[in-house]
Amino acid sequence: MRYKCIILLLLTLLFLASGGTAWSETAVTGNSLSPGGVGQGATTASLVKVAVGLAFVVLAIFASAWFFRRFGKGAFLAHRDLRVIGGLSLGQRERVVLLQVGKEQILLGVSPGRIQPLHVLSEPISADSADGDFSNKLNVALKNWKRS
Repeated sequence: MRYKCIILLLLTLLFLASGGTAWSETAVTGNSLSPGGVGQGATTASLVKVAVGLAFVVLAIFASAWFFRRFGKGAFLAHRDLRVIGGLSLGQRERVVLLQVGKEQILLGVSPGRIQPLHVLSEPISADSADGDFSNKLNVALKNWKRS
């Protein structure tokens, strides 16, 4: 789809660059195709300026769509009380995510069809400690939870 739009835009620019002179000549000589001489004063340079401006606007729209898809809609609104501490992939489409909500940590199971809370941790896992990565900490927390 993206390539079709780019090709269409390039073909339009080529058409305007090659056919704009003939169009302006018919408007100047009075043999205008449109009633009332609507096309008068249209030159190749002005048509190229319009086409470049249109291309810039379309490019800005695609760039902003990419930015919001990449960084999310709420990238500018930082939630101090809600943050993702870490996650662990369990399969192709299943994950376990540790969420910090205020002073409480919640372990969530995330699958394509649903999100389910698995456990509320009584002892929060520190994300700043340097004694291992998240998966090791999560395994220790799960072992401690199974014992109790």
